[in-house]
Amino acid sequence: MSKRTSALVLLMLAGASGAAISGLMTWHHDVQLFGDAALQGGLIGCEASEEVNCDIVNTSEYSELLGVPIATWGIATYLLVAGLAGLAVAGRQAALKLLLAIGIGTSLYSGFLFGISKLQLNYVCAWCMRLYGINLSIPVLSLIAGAWSAPRPSGKVIGSALAAFVMLSAVSVGGERAFRASLLGDDASGTRLTEAPPEASPAPSGPQRDPEGVLTARTMEVKTEDKNDAILHIRADDAWKGNPDAEVMLVEFADLECGYCKRTSGQLKRLVEAYSDDVLFVFKHYPMDPTCNPGVKNRKHRYACSAAMASVCAQQQGRFWAFHDLAFKNQHKLKDENLRTYAESVGADMSAFDACMRDPETKKTVASDAQDGAAVDAHGTPRIFINGQLYRSGSSAEKMAAAIERALGADAVTAREAAKAVAEEKLTTTPIPDDVPEMQRITLGSLDFFIDTFESGLSVEGSSAAAQQGRHLIPATQMSWFAANEACEAAGKRMCSEAEWVAACQNTEPIDDDGNGQFADDMVEGTSYPYADYHSPGRCWDGHARGSKCGKEQDQDCRPVYTGEMPGCVSAGGVYDLTGNVEEWVGDSAETAVLLGGAFDTSKDHARCYRRNDTYGPGFANIRTGFRCCKSP
Repeated sequence: MSKRTSALVLLMLAGASGAAISGLMTWHHDVQLFGDAALQGGLIGCEASEEVNCDIVNTSEYSELLGVPIATWGIATYLLVAGLAGLAVAGRQAALKLLLAIGIGTSLYSGFLFGISKLQLNYVCAWCMRLYGINLSIPVLSLIAGAWSAPRPSGKVIGSALAAFVMLSAVSVGGERAFRASLLGDDASGTRLTEAPPEASPAPSGPQRDPEGVLTARTMEVKTEDKNDAILHIRADDAWKGNPDAEVMLVEFADLECGYCKRTSGQLKRLVEAYSDDVLFVFKHYPMDPTCNPGVKNRKHRYACSAAMASVCAQQQGRFWAFHDLAFKNQHKLKDENLRTYAESVGADMSAFDACMRDPETKKTVASDAQDGAAVDAHGTPRIFINGQLYRSGSSAEKMAAAIERALGADAVTAREAAKAVAEEKLTTTPIPDDVPEMQRITLGSLDFFIDTFESGLSVEGSSAAAQQGRHLIPATQMSWFAANEACEAAGKRMCSEAEWVAACQNTEPIDDDGNGQFADDMVEGTSYPYADYHSPGRCWDGHARGSKCGKEQDQDCRPVYTGEMPGCVSAGGVYDLTGNVEEWVGDSAETAVLLGGAFDTSKDHARCYRRNDTYGPGFANIRTGFRCCKSP
């Protein structure tokens, strides 16, 4: 057998292997998030360790594309690779060029996913790494088979390959949807979690105190991550919410510096709101730092121990949950001085707080929680136990709701129906009123100003352009701060100050904590997003395509949308699209000019009220830069 033929045979085997692995990972993804507890378990061939965890990686927010597991798209891709390699064996040399292009694309995407795994999730997936190896082999084997000198494929060949990919994708996605539906059940009915995410509302007037009283110490029999039987201790001094006498218990091991724990906390809030009368919710610390957690070997989070200790000190004053929420909201700032700011903000006595932080017993309290985690084989965070059943992911409120329903006595069918009802929950928003005003008046603390209801468009007359307001306008893009300032002045308005813009977005007067004249770089006093504390996919136009994914003829994902197209992206003050769509210039002078709020291509939950971009000067402009105006009463 010639070297060329051997390479093509290996390509066919690589494609078949990749499709099989992708099928396994699709099965695992859906079972972990939507299957019954009895079906869940570690992915065979991926033993969890300090560095490896397929459960977390393959159920993370990055594990899906367009709502479909990435692995499912991989099935179609690898089958196409195997088919093209077969065509090349049959003498269709142009297929080699397509194989080379696919191989380069999948290899680059592998690098991107590997970076996400290491930098964002702090774990890698063993089966993902095997797929990365297959991806890298595709261009290498294609070149060995003669792809470099192969003829360029005709438009017909390319069209046929695309049609085959579409057909294979339709079959793969259809199969995955059917499998997921079988896990969730066919008939959806009401559940306590069917309410849509809350509409924008003002931030609470002050931090809420913890529930009063101590817990009755008790134990829970659990099946651990390593499939061992163990005893989980609920202790009298654990932080808790809900019903302290409930028979159903949900215990979370978390790290205040863990990004995935932050996302999970938003899901748990929904559960607390729905089941607080019937379930006891317990929080335990598991910082990923051996300084205070002997159960981990590597220091993954620099500030995790001090953040955990600070929350213990806040708990001593009945302020744990207020501190917990504020620390997660401001997870980007967890240095000692930030932690003191958060403690003071939730009403802690700072002398007592400082004394508590110096007390060696505080670190011992954190270590005690960590030892409880080690006793149940916790290898990372978050780890959630619901009446003894482990949930590694914690990203799915509906999955945990189904487990709670079962623990409360619901039969399997009812529990699946509850899960499906939440899974298929549609985002409901209030339609934009027909008589919505051009500007909204914002009065917060010492601030009193008007701000444009929507991002500004442009009304051009001759050589001058004025800011224009209204729904369903094309938002102005390619705007520098100077151009935005001129457009606002031409409309009889002015540029918003940074304090005004942040106030309108977070629904609270901002405080310049560090005294540097900037407000979006400090603690978030109000909501992280215009509508709530936690990111809600689909409310704002964010997390869409950019760069190499956008061709010359840009599709909808590669540009802003019309003003007012996202009615759910609204602040408590009735201001729309403050995050996502276009970054907005603010600043009352060129020296204070800055871009805020993120744009259409700002990734996922990063388009937020404190998204401050001062990388560029006031003369910078591109398709991502726009503005809105303000006016004094």
